[in-house]
Amino acid sequence: MLLRSTFVLTCLALPAQADLGVCVTNGTEYQAFFVATANGAEQVAQMLAPQATLCSGAGAQPGGVVRVFEYADALEGCSRLVAEGETETLIRYADFDRCHWSSHED
Repeated sequence: MLLRSTFVLTCLALPAQADLGVCVTNGTEYQAFFVATANGAEQVAQMLAPQATLCSGAGAQPGGVVRVFEYADALEGCSRLVAEGETETLIRYADFDRCHWSSHED
């Protein structure tokens, strides 16, 4: 019985985004335009304040891609493949796909 109770508490402690497709967090100190798209799902996009997170819905296939642009109508930005249920964090923005992402530190 103790094991079951521990399991329930663990599930309740998980963040709401854990059951979503892919997520991206703005780890910079600047606002930027982010896009998250799980494979086979609709993409979501919005300007994110520093430390804010954006998640796509779960897709038909695992994984997806996250993107960041300086502003909504910018032509150049950065993109990163993300595993299903993962959150990628932008550490530093640089044009032409030279951004520094949290997965670079793994």
